[in-house]
Amino acid sequence: MNFDEKEIIEECKKGKPRAQKALYDKYSKKLFGLCLRYCRNSEDAQDVFQEAFVKVYYQLDKYDNKGSFEGWMRRVFVNHALNYYRYDKRNVQVPEYEIDFVDQNVFDRFTRDELLGVIQRLSHNQRIIFNMVEVEGYSYTDVAEFMSITESGVRSQNFKAKRELQRMLLEAEKEIK
Repeated sequence: MNFDEKEIIEECKKGKPRAQKALYDKYSKKLFGLCLRYCRNSEDAQDVFQEAFVKVYYQLDKYDNKGSFEGWMRRVFVNHALNYYRYDKRNVQVPEYEIDFVDQNVFDRFTRDELLGVIQRLSHNQRIIFNMVEVEGYSYTDVAEFMSITESGVRSQNFKAKRELQRMLLEAEKEIK
């Protein structure tokens, strides 16, 4: 049976397994990709993904039909991924350092999986800020408020994250040659 989005939502609210499966099938690939960007590794991403999907099922009543349903789900997933690490006591910060830009197009020469692997190697704060600003499109103000740091701190961390990504990719490129 094919459901449209409104039917999926309504049937999921009633706890119907077929609608829950339809919701999962429709959005799981995109949302797992989102989890991979925010998490250190695929195991953490799988945990965040499963827990966030359960949250979506239990919080469907909070979706007010304003704006995109997919956007609402993405927000639930992003918030869960961020909270997953916010309360992670194993989180260790990596010292930051300066490096000059060498090649602005370095990001274009790698596959999605290669880029994802490098993003996952960023320090916790840099990975979160880079994803929120560059991938999700959050404003510096929103990120600063969420992370309880200054806007200039967000800008600085994002800049350093991009430079660190570029450094790691250039290093990887040299190893290939």
